[in-house]
Amino acid sequence: MEDKRKPFSTRLWEILPGLMTWGTIIGLTILAVYSPTALVIIILLYSIYWLIKIFIVTGHLIVGSFRYIYEQKIDWLAKLEHEHPEEYKNFYQLIIIPTYKEDISILRHTIDAIRHSNYPLDKIIVNVAFEERDKENAHKYAPLLTHEFENSFGMYITTFHPSDTPGEIKGKGPNITWAGKRSTEEIEKRGIKVEDVIVTTIDADNRVDKNYFGNLTWNYINAEDPIHKSFQPVPMFFNNIWRVPLPIKLLHLGSSFWQLTQAMRPRYARNFAAHSQSLAALVETDFWSVKTIVEDGHQYWRSYFAFNGNHNVVPIFVPIYMDAVEGDSLYDSLREQYLQRRRWYWGVSDVPFVWEHTFRNRKLPFFYKWLQFGRLVESHYSLATQSFILLIGWLPLILNTGFHNTVIGYSFPDVYRILLEAAWVGMIANMLIAALLVPPRPGGRWAYYGFILMEWILSPVLFTVTAVLFSAVPAIDSQTRMLFNKPFTVFNVTKKAAIPGGIMRTSEN
Repeated sequence: MEDKRKPFSTRLWEILPGLMTWGTIIGLTILAVYSPTALVIIILLYSIYWLIKIFIVTGHLIVGSFRYIYEQKIDWLAKLEHEHPEEYKNFYQLIIIPTYKEDISILRHTIDAIRHSNYPLDKIIVNVAFEERDKENAHKYAPLLTHEFENSFGMYITTFHPSDTPGEIKGKGPNITWAGKRSTEEIEKRGIKVEDVIVTTIDADNRVDKNYFGNLTWNYINAEDPIHKSFQPVPMFFNNIWRVPLPIKLLHLGSSFWQLTQAMRPRYARNFAAHSQSLAALVETDFWSVKTIVEDGHQYWRSYFAFNGNHNVVPIFVPIYMDAVEGDSLYDSLREQYLQRRRWYWGVSDVPFVWEHTFRNRKLPFFYKWLQFGRLVESHYSLATQSFILLIGWLPLILNTGFHNTVIGYSFPDVYRILLEAAWVGMIANMLIAALLVPPRPGGRWAYYGFILMEWILSPVLFTVTAVLFSAVPAIDSQTRMLFNKPFTVFNVTKKAAIPGGIMRTSEN
């Protein structure tokens, strides 16, 4: 759409996130040169605020990890049969698996994990959603997978999303929307009501925990007004976690643990990657967006506004296991990781969308809707600026040789260092929880302990480097693109490698 067609407020909120981020970084750098005392005061206040956030997040992470362990040990199908022996039998699970140029071995492992679920397979509907534009693989793999799995589930569906549909980007959203609509047609032909179908979208490399669908159904039945809820599992990037370089591993563990933290405060949670929702709600919202690269988090907002604020996220502590980025070399892995993060952080494009619908919709609770908008803006602002603000704190001592001779300049390094070192509690908690949750490393006990020791030695440096290069920089990249009206129009598929049998921790481990 041309710029001139956009409402002024929409274009304004496309500009403001990047402007705020660059204004902060440039402004603080200027202060470091011309007013170091003012900068130091700002940095100290900010670091105290940041440290408080670290303690809060770490507390949620610790509690969340114990709940994760506890809920994985439960036989959720047995719990359903005991507590809801007839009601749960009414529900069907529709799983949509979008794929584009994925190897058939990856798809086999993903579908096979569903087949080994501790849930009645006659109540499971699988849709493998190919892209018509994948000329090399789609029509070759579809009949092979159909032959292998069509008799394993209540229904097995294959769809082919048409190429170059007007008004659509080339991405995941249009594919799963097409698959959802075609699946709904088949479901209604069977006389199944959309109110009785729970839809889960997973990527081609995702593997559901054997108890996921039992836990999802239990949460759905026990939720108040479940049609107006999203159900968000904790994504655990464990499938290939011991095969990827250490910086990639730390990034993906951080992503997993951040989602675990968000699960402990559902008001902050949003759809991320794999998620579940009632088919009735999806029909009412016309499924997912076909115009945005980041369809998962955007679906939360589409549902929130469609239902006038009557939409919340219910956390699911039984996980879906995912692949960490794995390229052909260290450089390729780091490059792919950057591209994946940049795509994730294009979620900043939700800001103008949420502004427009928040401002216009008078049916939303006034205080809560603006709180939601403020949280969204703050999260993207912090993501892009936090690491740079903390690094800029050292600039007065580097750029102003005489500043160290002032009272505040003399005291600042020691005080600031103490504040930063206190934040190590978060890093230590992450490492301990990783040791508790991550599946054992192949190669024997001594290889495992040797690798863990190396991680503990290198992590303080790597945490800092990865926070800048793979969080702040790709976030700034995305915000700058939106600032200059250069949106992403193609969904970059992240490289994945097949992991025979998987190494993820299952509920029985």
